[in-house]
Amino acid sequence: MLRSFCLCVFLWCAGGALMAQEIVQPTASNEGDSLAIRDLYFKGLQQKSVGQLAAAKQTFERVVELQPGNDTAHFELARINFDGEDYLAAGRAAERAARINPDNVAYWILLLDIHKKTGNLKAMPPVFDALIRLEPDKADHYNDKAYALFLNKQYAASLAVLDTIAERFGETADYHLTKQQVYRAKGDTQSAIRELETLISKKPEGSNAYILLAELYTSTRSPKKALALLDEASRLFPDDPIVLLGKSDAYLATAKPKQAFECLSRAFQSDVLDIDAKAGVLYTAVSDSRKALPDKSLMDLADLLIEKYPRAEKAHAVRGDVYMQLQELETAREAYLQALDINKYIDGIWQQLLQVELQMGRYSEVESHGKEALALFPNHTLLLFFTGHGFLGNKNYPEARTYLEAALNNANEEHTPLLAQLYSNLGDVYNSLEMYAESDVAFEEAIALDSTNAYALNNYAYYLALRKEKLPLAAKLTKLSNELLPNYASYEDTYAWVLFQQGKYDEALLWIKKAVKNSAEPSETLLEHYGDILAKLGRIDAAVVQWKKAKAISESVGKDIDKLSKKINERQYID
Repeated sequence: MLRSFCLCVFLWCAGGALMAQEIVQPTASNEGDSLAIRDLYFKGLQQKSVGQLAAAKQTFERVVELQPGNDTAHFELARINFDGEDYLAAGRAAERAARINPDNVAYWILLLDIHKKTGNLKAMPPVFDALIRLEPDKADHYNDKAYALFLNKQYAASLAVLDTIAERFGETADYHLTKQQVYRAKGDTQSAIRELETLISKKPEGSNAYILLAELYTSTRSPKKALALLDEASRLFPDDPIVLLGKSDAYLATAKPKQAFECLSRAFQSDVLDIDAKAGVLYTAVSDSRKALPDKSLMDLADLLIEKYPRAEKAHAVRGDVYMQLQELETAREAYLQALDINKYIDGIWQQLLQVELQMGRYSEVESHGKEALALFPNHTLLLFFTGHGFLGNKNYPEARTYLEAALNNANEEHTPLLAQLYSNLGDVYNSLEMYAESDVAFEEAIALDSTNAYALNNYAYYLALRKEKLPLAAKLTKLSNELLPNYASYEDTYAWVLFQQGKYDEALLWIKKAVKNSAEPSETLLEHYGDILAKLGRIDAAVVQWKKAKAISESVGKDIDKLSKKINERQYID
């Protein structure tokens, strides 16, 4: 679980073979070449050498037109097209050169580079066959062919090439590590285990085999075997933090979180494991739905990170992320502020700070920090979005409108979820500013972008109900929001209120009861609606009870109670 990276044996870097330019300097030596063609060919080389690539390309095209069998001219065309990223033309030219002269290694290497750039995996094995024919003692060609077959999921063929490698070059550690990787990819765990056990019996110099085998033991529900193996690895490689990470996984698999934490703590103290690897371990652990490590252990590891890297903004930001995930919001906020004290030019940290402050309801701080961030990153969509929410939380609707509209204007048109949310929020803002037509349009845009946006469906329906407009549409919208998110009190209240405005009081009563049942602490609005519905059904005594509850809550939070008081005193519904 706590592994933040994978040990991979296959290493393959596209572009390395472009040393073909240094391997061969082709010359026009084909039999029957005329002096004119030779002159033309060397003219192309000269143009290329001084950077006149377009002219050189035209010259070499003229050469192959006059002499189609001139492999060196085709090769030069291939290199020019490759450098110009016209891989289709480069591939055609390289194939012609290799077809004309199949014994030139440089042609095949360039063709291989082209296939790597275009991701043409299926075309690679025949190229490796040609390279193996020309350079049978070069192990890299065999390894690369095995890798290409592996990527093509031709596992049996890949294993066959690996066995050829063993026969020709011996069974190296990489041979066994690579074979187990192929076996794992094809789902043959037991063969992968046997391969690693064979390698370990030979006492390899590195810890990779021990760690990989321990992973397989753990995955096959043999964590005790994994621990025993890693104990051996610890004796052989006492300072290897990767072994400690492996041991932590095995301890977690045996429900020993305390020992797992001790291993992780030691790994976090190591200088061999860099900050990115440690951050990866933390992110993996904190997102683990099983919560194998207690929250306290996760927070202690995050604290260890800043002890180890006190002046690294990344360490403080990671600590903030961990605490935020664990809903320790005040500490998370402090960590983000510390990260920004070290380096304020990282927009992602500003975003996290604003989000945690929004969760905490510290809207004024969102406003000030948002402005500070936007001074550094003008027109940043997400920073505008979060800052707008700060003003929205403070009910400063004109400012919220300014920032949210700016966010909308700067948003990526392909980022549909964000656009839908922006339109939903603007629908709220416009409604609060009594810009009802604009509010309706904004909600309709949000729903057009995402028909499953329960928030937009609910709020649009509620505002229509408050205005007693388009009630059939409101009923349709709120019904859908409740289907998308059932048993959600706020949405059930909206449905009840739409039915109330339609005069369907019996149905409204059913839905308001659902809302009360599904609400941990019913709001004053919900309770007032409950009373209103009861009043319309002639149940005045019961209505007064609910209105009094709503009044008590309203008074406790400083809200206006005049209308509720009048309903209670007059014992009747007042619109």
